Amino acid sequence: MSDRQTILAAFPRERNWLLPALQAVQRHERWLSPDALVAVAGHLRVPRSEVYGVATHYPELRMTEPGRRIVRVCVGVSCRALGSLDVLAALERRLAVAADGTTADGEFTLERLDCGFNCAMAPVVEVDGRHVGRVSPGDGERLLATRRAGEAERSSPSPSAPRLGSPTSVAESFAAVERAATAAGSQALRVLVGTGSCGVAVGARETLKALEAAVRRRGLDARVIAAGCGGLCWAAPAVTVIPPGDDPVVAPGVTPDRLPALLDAIVAGQLSQDADVSAWLAGQRRILTERWGVIDPGDIAEAMRCGSYATLAEALAAGRPEDVIATVKAARLAGRGGAYFQAAIKWEGARRAHGSPKYLIVNGEEGEPGIFKDRHLMESDPHRLLEGALLAAYAAGASRIYLYVHGEADLSARRLEGAVAAARLWGLVGDRVLGSDFSVEVELRRGAGGFVLGEETALMESIEGRRAMPRAKPPFPVDSGLWGRPTVINNVETLSAVPLIVRRGAAWWTALGRGHGTKCFGLSGHVRRPGIVEMEMGATLRELLALAGGEPSAGHRLQAILVGGPSGSLIHPRLLDEPVLPGGTVNPGSGGIVALDDSVSIADVVRNLLDFNTRQSCGKCTPCREGTARLRDMLDGGPRATADSIRELSEVVQLASLCGLGQSAPLSILSALAEFPEAFP
Repeated sequence: MSDRQTILAAFPRERNWLLPALQAVQRHERWLSPDALVAVAGHLRVPRSEVYGVATHYPELRMTEPGRRIVRVCVGVSCRALGSLDVLAALERRLAVAADGTTADGEFTLERLDCGFNCAMAPVVEVDGRHVGRVSPGDGERLLATRRAGEAERSSPSPSAPRLGSPTSVAESFAAVERAATAAGSQALRVLVGTGSCGVAVGARETLKALEAAVRRRGLDARVIAAGCGGLCWAAPAVTVIPPGDDPVVAPGVTPDRLPALLDAIVAGQLSQDADVSAWLAGQRRILTERWGVIDPGDIAEAMRCGSYATLAEALAAGRPEDVIATVKAARLAGRGGAYFQAAIKWEGARRAHGSPKYLIVNGEEGEPGIFKDRHLMESDPHRLLEGALLAAYAAGASRIYLYVHGEADLSARRLEGAVAAARLWGLVGDRVLGSDFSVEVELRRGAGGFVLGEETALMESIEGRRAMPRAKPPFPVDSGLWGRPTVINNVETLSAVPLIVRRGAAWWTALGRGHGTKCFGLSGHVRRPGIVEMEMGATLRELLALAGGEPSAGHRLQAILVGGPSGSLIHPRLLDEPVLPGGTVNPGSGGIVALDDSVSIADVVRNLLDFNTRQSCGKCTPCREGTARLRDMLDGGPRATADSIRELSEVVQLASLCGLGQSAPLSILSALAEFPEAFP
């Protein structure tokens, strides 16, 4: 049996495994040859034409053979603003090949990357799948010498799963689980390295290895942990030190050469909090993010010692899923993916709908340039998200959860996969969870690129093994979703808030953020301290930018703020003091904030966003497929390129497009025309 046959034999002969099978073959063979497509079609018993249609639909699937090494330069808004096009030009000169081409010797393929979703590390270059951040045009030799680490995800040894025996109640089962978690606790000094995707891009793994070696050499009684990022991407590589019984202290910018001084300060008890770190943390309302960087994301016992799964156990013991719905409904928790539709209304609709099984999809397909907060949630605290998903599934009556994670968010996927495996061993996933009547399976699926996957019905089409194209609504997913069954789809940030709301009550959540709770924002672009912050809704852009270091560097002024990525708007600085609220003058969208100073051309920014939306259109409906391309051409001086004609076409695209991608695609150009007319002579 060939390697390809062995790979395909692992997949059931069902259409819904089409995308995972294509991804598995590509991982092994590096591209999808015509023979590979035929083999996949034969194994899954799907027509060859349809396999070809799916394979050519997803941006991350390769239909032509690349060079032996692949270098991709991010050209998203944040990276472009900080000089990625100069980096790309330097690599073109060094390799003697134009972008999106392969060198004559077949060694390198050089490509543009729409976004690496590592915006706080801009400019970013991906080399053989590994991100390198904060690059400059002179880094060509260093970049080409970079090799893929090839390391498996690091995690601390997890204690043995508790023996539940034959418990008489959910409470008794969970008490056994809690005892096991408590017994696994350690009072040693804890030193955590922020190995989120941001930190890894600037050497955090090297810092981790050097720290482990240094601690061994010195014989220190300390536990070294590969943690997630605490949101302080600007401080990476960051090391957090937690002495027994004391508060965490974050040391920014810890490269291997700085470790001796750091360890000396730890041993002498002279480590103190950096002033910038203190200001960054003090200016936030950290709730969803409170455990980022200070817990081991690979240790379920530690998560439980910090409160994870206690809320789920209480809900299962009460046996009233309607109470979970009622609490979250009273809290008015709205979806954090950008649409702000109430989560509990979806659960209620699915619970009442006829048909089974019922499904819950966790939408981790974060595909908008400038947006990267969901990746931090998955990387830094996967158990909080998983508990939220389990509570939502229990409330909605779902028996299967799909964790759908962006195809390039490898670290997020690995940490979620580890969390699910640990939760299953500890009796928190599977048949009769904690001895209750609630049974649920959890399955991880990966996307393969495509902004449209953020639209819930397109995402369902992808899981079913089809091209990711939106469905007409009604029927809505809660009535007829996956395979025609009731389906709930919630965003990562939304579900991460659920355990906290159910535990602390609706009144607690509605007392925050003018009744809207908190929101995570990704800050990037022309800021001194890029990263993820959590603020109460209603905070102003001025307050957000103050956390990121205030005004641009000397000699420049703040020109605009892009809020919400390609689906968002360009905001004029005169609106800095407006509250950021759903439906307000400044709508938060999905939470991306990109500051742009006067070195950037507003017209170029809008052109980049329109070009992205044009490429990402699934092509199903004419207004989006043709309208976005024509808007881009009009911006480039094409026919009828007047402000009035652009507004007229934008209105058509907004009103007639089938899904949110097309409906929001003109927002950037409309906001730019309104606020920056001088940019469009």
